[in-house]
Amino acid sequence: MTDFSELPTLGILGGMGPGAAVDFQQRLLDASPATKDQEHIPTIVWNHGGIPDRQLALKKRGESPLNAMLHGLKILERSGVSKIAIPCNTAHFWHADLQQQTALEILNMVEITVQQILKSYKTGDKVGILATKGALSTELYQRELSKYDIPFVINSDQEIEEEFMPAVYAVKRNEAEKAGVVFQDLSQRLIDQGANSIILACTEIPLGLHAINSPILNVCFDTTQILADACVAWYYQK
Repeated sequence: MTDFSELPTLGILGGMGPGAAVDFQQRLLDASPATKDQEHIPTIVWNHGGIPDRQLALKKRGESPLNAMLHGLKILERSGVSKIAIPCNTAHFWHADLQQQTALEILNMVEITVQQILKSYKTGDKVGILATKGALSTELYQRELSKYDIPFVINSDQEIEEEFMPAVYAVKRNEAEKAGVVFQDLSQRLIDQGANSIILACTEIPLGLHAINSPILNVCFDTTQILADACVAWYYQK
């Protein structure tokens, strides 16, 4: 008889947004080498859309999401998970605060993504960062890329405020195709600035780009997929 207490379980701290967390779960299934139900990664998901808006919090115009995330973290902890993934880039601004509150490892999506970039990086290449206003303002990816002297380009403040952020909220309203057109256009502008590749530094972006089968995906580092691949590697090594 299987002793379920002995099996490692992945905890998913979701809700940022809910669709991105569901997409992440699908990526886990798709990336798994499992050949039957019993071989898939066991997961426990806390996917609560009520977590306060990260963008408003970083603008000092709304409640911090930290307490809500800590609540979800403790639920996952009590559920017996072995490791935690957060399929939201902007939420990683609070990664250190969350990690201080648990002995469980919380995978760092930003660090894992940049390590993936380093595997194929050629000196002189520029990396585009397509991200929310919040993620850009906290320099999550700018700082991590700078550790390895990787040059980067980003969209203008006006482009992010007037085009990108409305598209992100469009995904949250289930208007993924409409958003995908905007994401593709903004990605192309990064390429026009000299980017050789683009970090999709918001987990809503791939939902939009996949909805329109965007060719831009061929030069992108999809953070949702990279995090899912890291979780798959961890589980099957265990």
